[in-house]
Amino acid sequence: MGPERVFAATSGRVLNVVAAVAALAALVGSAASGGLGELLRYGAIPVLGLVVVWALFWCPQVEVSDGEIVLRNVLRTVRIPWPTFRGADTRLSLSIDTTDGTFTAWAAPARSALGARADAATPRGPQLAPPWRGRNQADGHTADVVALEIAARRESLERAGHLRPGPPPTGVHVTTTWHLRTIAVVAVLAVLAVAGAVLG
Repeated sequence: MGPERVFAATSGRVLNVVAAVAALAALVGSAASGGLGELLRYGAIPVLGLVVVWALFWCPQVEVSDGEIVLRNVLRTVRIPWPTFRGADTRLSLSIDTTDGTFTAWAAPARSALGARADAATPRGPQLAPPWRGRNQADGHTADVVALEIAARRESLERAGHLRPGPPPTGVHVTTTWHLRTIAVVAVLAVLAVAGAVLG
């Protein structure tokens, strides 16, 4: 067993920085060219774009710990206790099969066909789970890598006697939490952006 592992896309962090700079430039440009009135009319548009980019590319993560697998997606977070876990599929993206259904991880896409062909053409030794790097994982976030981590963690839990085959204990289920604040902010900004465009 080991510490919690968190998988997230480095490219998403970079994209968010670019989006933040672009949104700030747009807001400053609107204020400089048209004053407060233009900023109020059109300011919601770059802010909406920034929030959408943040929700799509910054927030999504996959967390693997001794207690559960957590899929932090765009609109909801799914918590999967180990007793409910039944398998993982990596064909299109990371999909976790559980006793309560199948759930997909936004933050763990499938590897590109080009990358898969390149690896297939390269002689390698036995494929092992990547080494521990502490809590934050900056790269190697494809579905295959996350699935390797999940398989290694499950094996360690089984060896330690913490996880046994069979149905989950009574009351142990997958739980889903919707990101209501994110949804509300996007909805409000979208309404303001449309209103500003129409009234402008």
